[in-house]
Amino acid sequence: MTVKRRVITLFLGGGVAGLCQVTRGRRQLGLSGAGRDLPEQVKMLPLLFFHLPVLQLLSVSIVESKDCVYQTLIGDDANLCSKDLQIIYPDVGDVSCMYIPDCSEYPERLSKVWGPPVIRYSNAYVELEYILLMVDPDVPSRSDPKNKYWRHWAVTHIPGRELLNGLPMTGNILSAYRRPTPPPFTEYHRYQFLLYLQPIGLSPSLYSAEESPGSWNIDDFVSRFHLGFPVVTTQYMAKNIKQ
Repeated sequence: MTVKRRVITLFLGGGVAGLCQVTRGRRQLGLSGAGRDLPEQVKMLPLLFFHLPVLQLLSVSIVESKDCVYQTLIGDDANLCSKDLQIIYPDVGDVSCMYIPDCSEYPERLSKVWGPPVIRYSNAYVELEYILLMVDPDVPSRSDPKNKYWRHWAVTHIPGRELLNGLPMTGNILSAYRRPTPPPFTEYHRYQFLLYLQPIGLSPSLYSAEESPGSWNIDDFVSRFHLGFPVVTTQYMAKNIKQ
């Protein structure tokens, strides 16, 4: 299939001034040089945007084929993404930092057919173990997230070798994979993947009160088991085709 690349230019009205704080990639969220210490507080990187009295132009690179348009996330939604963490589903491939294409029945397969994605982390340390959390912060919708977070997946004791090579994970499943099923008329939902170092000597678990996946206090879980910052994060976005 012939695939071509084009650039779409979005016009954002008004002037823009202020600071944009960005934490992306392993340098901001990752391990120390030795790779054995839990991540430490990282300073946010301020980027100054100059005040413009005219319209601003924002170029968005997308890939399109005969049947599909593959569009990457931009702006604040891209800040959580890292090229080091891949989320790989059958047929569509790596969807990290992407909108799920509305073609080839991909949205339906995501919600009804595909099982857990393959997770590949190119900077994983083979001698360490990791914890993976997958959540949706946009429940029931991004404009009214009163039931966030929805826990879609939680796995502990994941061998670094499996993440490095994109192998099926043999860790301890705290919460079995739940397919993304965004409700109709709620626009796009963010499906976020957060990878933490497994604390040595600790076995994180869920309280009985956390049995339900909805309204999950992820901050409490992270604090309870001293997970600190994730070593890497990413997300993709999907919506119900009934909009």
